Amino acid sequence: MGEDVINTTIIAGLAALIIGLIAGFLARKMIAEAKIDSAETEAKRIGEKASDEAERAKKTALLEAKDQIFSMLSEAEKTANERRKEVQGQENRLAQKEEVLDGKIKAIEEREAKTETSEKNLAEQQ
Repeated sequence: MGEDVINTTIIAGLAALIIGLIAGFLARKMIAEAKIDSAETEAKRIGEKASDEAERAKKTALLEAKDQIFSMLSEAEKTANERRKEVQGQENRLAQKEEVLDGKIKAIEEREAKTETSEKNLAEQQ
């Protein structure tokens, strides 16, 4: 009977050891899986955050590019308007000079006509 108790104790001890090893293995496996799940979740969150930041950076760059294009177009329009005004001013000055020249030509033609008339009158008198 003493031996039976010892054998039973050894068997119980071995069974407890085996159950403990299995429980430890399962606990370790569960902890490892939880860490893997946590790491995957964190990686997904970081990826989404990076994607969001990249999208914001893209939108910001696009807005800056649009602003720059708008500024360049505005500057080009301003320059074109200034040049148009300069050309218009030159055209106006040329038109005035043309009118002045036309007036001078008319005056010269009138003097020539008077001179011719005076010369005819003098020739007739002589």
